[in-house]
Amino acid sequence: MPCRVGITTDPATRKAAWQSQVVGFANWRILGTFRNREEAQQCETNYAARYGCHAHPRGAEARGPWYVYRFDYARRG
Repeated sequence: MPCRVGITTDPATRKAAWQSQVVGFANWRILGTFRNREEAQQCETNYAARYGCHAHPRGAEARGPWYVYRFDYARRG
């Protein structure tokens, strides 16, 4: 089952968005909370490399706090 890791300042909205985009959404977790985007981005990049999760660096700028999340899914919807 593929996994996805990402960063956001609004976990509830991001979770809802992913639930509507993938099939078999499961195991949503917040991996950490960070004061700025750079720290969150580094965590996302490292986690994706270590666990083979899909990631898409370079999201929009926003004020923190930033959350790093991950989830599993069966396939893109």
